[in-house]
Amino acid sequence: MNAALRNRLIAAGAGGTLAIAAVLQAWYEGEGPTVRQPSGAVLSVPYKDPVGIWTVCRGVTGPEVVPAKRYTAAECRALEAKHLDIAEAHARRYITTYDELNKWQQAALIDWFYNLGANSSTLNSTLRAKFNAGEIEGGCDELSRWVKGRVKGQLVTLNGLVDRRGTGEELCLHWGSR
Repeated sequence: MNAALRNRLIAAGAGGTLAIAAVLQAWYEGEGPTVRQPSGAVLSVPYKDPVGIWTVCRGVTGPEVVPAKRYTAAECRALEAKHLDIAEAHARRYITTYDELNKWQQAALIDWFYNLGANSSTLNSTLRAKFNAGEIEGGCDELSRWVKGRVKGQLVTLNGLVDRRGTGEELCLHWGSR
């Protein structure tokens, strides 16, 4: 894991699960494209991610992403917070062992739902089944399998997801004592 990311995660640990998940989201999503207004304001510009999904700010997807709109920093912060809350709600709802997990495991799952959403793939996944069966280590191990995306019709491994899931798996398996 990158040393700067490690330090940010350790610092965020004092703030709890959502603070940790926010560090992961910000680190791996990045800001996306921006434009500078004559006034000096920087606006986020929607773009298509590697698998062709309209995205804005730090990984926000869904109906709120309007391709022709430009988003202020305040709008981005509000959307990102809303989507982190949604991801946490998904983790709480669909992972029955969620309250038994430590904050690092919970943050890894929030990041997984933030990135992928609650859909037929995630809800019918072996990862979810293992966590719900109480097989926490096995569930954590499953994170590293979620590294592919469909690009131009082909299922390919995305290097950014390899790194992201590796971090999630490390947090999930090895950060329980921090």
